[in-house]
Amino acid sequence: MAKSKNSSQHNQGKKNHRNGIKKPKTNRYPSLKGTDPKFRRNHRHALHGTMKALVR
Repeated sequence: MAKSKNSSQHNQGKKNHRNGIKKPKTNRYPSLKGTDPKFRRNHRHALHGTMKALVR
């Protein structure tokens, strides 16, 4: 039995660059899931105070 082909990288770079190598899309407001609970609590109160100040 013949040996099997391991890999071929020929032309892969051209194919990748044809549509451009793009950075992953980032969210404007990333999720706070998994962040420090103390920070999240304080953040919630800070946002509430900011909204009260803007209403005035």
